[in-house]
Amino acid sequence: MPSQLQLFYRAHRDIADGNLLFLEMVHDGMTREDLARNIERRPQLWSRFSHWLARLPSAKPMDRP
Repeated sequence: MPSQLQLFYRAHRDIADGNLLFLEMVHDGMTREDLARNIERRPQLWSRFSHWLARLPSAKPMDRP
């Protein structure tokens, strides 16, 4: 049976792994629409990254004059 401290560090590591995975997805080209869709599907998991919506590129090409 793991101790409370071991459980804490395991949870901490799992959160850090999720954050690293998200950053890899951003690096691989995640778009604003992809993240919005993920937040809509599983808000408990993805809403912690909602502040990235303003920073991610859009999948739609921008109209430039």
